[in-house]
Amino acid sequence: MTTLGPWAAGSAPALLAALLFAVSAAWQQGSARGAALAVGEASGLLAAAGIARALLTDRRWLLGQACSVAGFLCHATALRYGSISTVQALLVVQLLFALPFAARRRRIRLLARDWAGTVAVCCGLVMLVAQSIPLGSVHVDRLPIAGCFVLAAVPVLLVAGRVLGGTQSRSALTAMAAGCCFATTAVFVAVATPALPQLHWAWLGVPFSTVIGGVLTQEAFARGSLPTALTTMTITDPVLSYAAGLTLFTASAYPHPLPLTVAAATVIAGVVLLANSPTLHDERDPSAVVAVVVAGGPSRPAESGRKYF
Repeated sequence: MTTLGPWAAGSAPALLAALLFAVSAAWQQGSARGAALAVGEASGLLAAAGIARALLTDRRWLLGQACSVAGFLCHATALRYGSISTVQALLVVQLLFALPFAARRRRIRLLARDWAGTVAVCCGLVMLVAQSIPLGSVHVDRLPIAGCFVLAAVPVLLVAGRVLGGTQSRSALTAMAAGCCFATTAVFVAVATPALPQLHWAWLGVPFSTVIGGVLTQEAFARGSLPTALTTMTITDPVLSYAAGLTLFTASAYPHPLPLTVAAATVIAGVVLLANSPTLHDERDPSAVVAVVVAGGPSRPAESGRKYF
């Protein structure tokens, strides 16, 4: 097998997973946020619980859920053949895939900052993937410590979001908690897939972390805008996964800190440009928000010709 073979085996399904996750996020966030605004559940203790019935009967949300399941299968395939640090870094491109969905729905053109952010993220990803770590066996003795960290971090983030009270800050902190859960799922899958076709104890943790992460994702979608939730998750997940690759697995080599720092800074700069782009932030258009509420839910078109994400 050529040098490109193993890289492509892990990267191709990772990019497909990123596309499916982006489609899923666009559809599910539109349904969740619209339902929360329509029924006035955005200020409750758990917005996702109040809109669960509406979501389960929303065709767009169900299609988004189907895309999410397909994305998870592609994600698991990528982790089977690729490094966890490389695969999780490539998932950042789901924010790039979200851009055309945003522009098409709002019937606007992408801005210069959108293209600049896209180029920055792509360049940073190339550098980051070049610094990928060839992983070996897992340090089983370190897994309980990592699990305790996640179990403590998730409730702390949720409480912090509740205390701060701001709509977007609460959405961001909830999305960060979801990112912790998805990074945990990635570790479980990375530990379990090499043992296939035999069963592994790590598969028992996959439904637990995935379901909690999914619920927290819907909560983040219901609380704020698509870029707030998606950007936070796309940064939290790969950062924690990269740290997990360094600490929980044996490695034959470690990345040089300078190119790794430059790569991370480039990706973050691009993500910041995209996250603050008016192309994604349609919640800044009050008429779009009001139109969704008047229309009675996210499945109906707004009177202005736009739909809320």
